[in-house]
Amino acid sequence: MYAKKRWITGVSIIPMLAIVALFIFEWYAYNVIFVLSMSKRWEGDEMYLKFVRTVFFNVLWFLAAWSYARSALSDPGLIPDDWLKYMHELENLTTDGSAQERNGWSSRGASLCSHCNQKRPQRAHHCSICGRCVMRMDHHCPWIGNCVGFKNHKYFILMTFYGMLACAMFVLTAMPQLKGLLFGTPRIRGALALELRGRSMMYFSLGAVLAASFCLALGALFLSHCWLLFTNLTSIEVGFFGRNPYSIGWMENAQQVMGSLDLSWVLPVPPAKPVSDGLSFPSREAVNGRSAFQGARTIGRANVVNEDV
Repeated sequence: MYAKKRWITGVSIIPMLAIVALFIFEWYAYNVIFVLSMSKRWEGDEMYLKFVRTVFFNVLWFLAAWSYARSALSDPGLIPDDWLKYMHELENLTTDGSAQERNGWSSRGASLCSHCNQKRPQRAHHCSICGRCVMRMDHHCPWIGNCVGFKNHKYFILMTFYGMLACAMFVLTAMPQLKGLLFGTPRIRGALALELRGRSMMYFSLGAVLAASFCLALGALFLSHCWLLFTNLTSIEVGFFGRNPYSIGWMENAQQVMGSLDLSWVLPVPPAKPVSDGLSFPSREAVNGRSAFQGARTIGRANVVNEDV
């Protein structure tokens, strides 16, 4: 959504529409086909339990859809204009305004992007699809039509988490009916056929298969990004050799993306108390003798002045 070329933005909408259609179909298969058809058989305490499960599914579905929208439509972490302006002014004040492009681990501040031909902050990378540099870029995801970077990585993680739970809730609550359709006796299948008539049974079965498949896929994606979050890595940096200089403790690592631990961790909203601006990150060496959060709140200019000038 933030690509420089308009045709790339246009093409990116196609897989996004497919995901939106999937969200709508799963909601329809669960609420309209499954719940409305099966609610006729709910009685007594079972009715309240099924009702709670239905509400729980819809809450998870809503949070997953909300997180997806924030992932796709939010700024992934484009480099701020005021930082670029500051770097340009700084270069004019120095005798040597050149910078080396660094590949791999480096805690030395800004580097030079060979594609944009301009400075970029620590851990920023150039996206060849969007044509822009993104702060703490993780990867470009075609399914959200956007890069996953410093500002929307939190939303991406929450999308995988709530999407996994919503799919699991679909499968688990519909398990008796699924077992009946797959392994039941002709009598049980006949009874289900009376409740799920015609195409409804086909849509319900398709929705359950998709839910089970995406539960596994999103679960694996969620676990992998939790590992990246708590080790302070990105998918790009996993390929770097040597020791990660930015890992300063699992909670401190997570808070650089999620903010200070509070209710905002579980909601697709900006961190209520951010501890990093995405321009500078504390390293193991820099943290010695001071708080990690103090180092994270620097705007990235101190490192540039001390290291690159």
